[in-house]
Amino acid sequence: MTGSKIVPVILAGGSGTRLWPISRDSLPKQFLGLGSAKTFYQETLLRLPEAGESVADPIVVTSDDFRFFARRQAAEVGVEATVVLEPARRDSAAAMIVAARIAQERYGDDCLVLALAADHLVPDAATFRRACMTAASVAEEGYIVTFGITPTEPRTSYGYIKPGAPLAVPGGFKVERFVEKPDRATAETYLSEGYLWNSGNFIFPAALMIAEAEKFEPEIAAGALAAVAGATEDLGFIRLNKAAFLATPAKSIDYAVLERTDRAAVIEGRFAWSDIGSWDAVRELGTPTEEGNVTFGPVSLLDSRNAFVHSEGPLVTGIGLDGFTVIASDDAILVMPTDRSQDVKHLVAGLKKEKRNEANEHIKIHRPWGTYET
Repeated sequence: MTGSKIVPVILAGGSGTRLWPISRDSLPKQFLGLGSAKTFYQETLLRLPEAGESVADPIVVTSDDFRFFARRQAAEVGVEATVVLEPARRDSAAAMIVAARIAQERYGDDCLVLALAADHLVPDAATFRRACMTAASVAEEGYIVTFGITPTEPRTSYGYIKPGAPLAVPGGFKVERFVEKPDRATAETYLSEGYLWNSGNFIFPAALMIAEAEKFEPEIAAGALAAVAGATEDLGFIRLNKAAFLATPAKSIDYAVLERTDRAAVIEGRFAWSDIGSWDAVRELGTPTEEGNVTFGPVSLLDSRNAFVHSEGPLVTGIGLDGFTVIASDDAILVMPTDRSQDVKHLVAGLKKEKRNEANEHIKIHRPWGTYET
């Protein structure tokens, strides 16, 4: 057991483009269940190490638009969370620095921040918690630790990490190399050379992350820290200073710090994991028929194979589908070859340029006092 206070931080402010039309900017995937009784955000909260003497209640960083989702969905699963509101999207670097400062102010310089994405799937919570304790022991030695995942196949949609020299804590390694999403041939090479998938989840000493950010990205660090210094409380939410946060450059924590610091380490997370970053990944959650079809919702197929059909509204029927994905909501339908699922974000970008309301908003609009349909 680690001797430092672990402060879980859930990053829940992302947009909803990759799983369009079910996930949209007005209600992104982290607050959806996609067939489960609990949302991805709730599942993330429930697999945290249990709050107590060594683990604090979580801090959730999200946008003003999602503040009531974040609070209500946490309460529904019995979790008391501090909800921090970003005035605008500034990617993960600013959010990480904000969370590190708030944790540092509450629990001291030696506290550890366990930073997790709100929209990932990890079915084995017990194995995940054990990995958190191992990673915390590595972080206590002065490292920013990322959770690497043993690849199951040469995925081209994930970044990769090459583990380097082993550290004193068993299971911990220095990071030798971060690499971006490769082509398939390169990914196959990475698997043979022992690379891990980069899950984008981290644990680190709060003071170390702030110091490294100040070294490599002083403008981002200054803006994020000023936003915390000028924060106000509003109905129990922590509202970051708008002017300071808007002046903060947008950059991911990987580019801002992780790929530049000499204090990066990795542990191998021996648990199943997916970032649910495409409809391909959602398909893998289902059980295929003998014909290779996976369906969810009101769907009827004839003479079809290797099809994925997901409907959250109308009955969807298909004849002779082969290798196609169909996603239906109340007001939009997506049809594509299954191997084009990584291109959905480009389609949505085009819809936004056309100023199509369906690109951002659902028919059902959620508000603090309830919902209504347009």
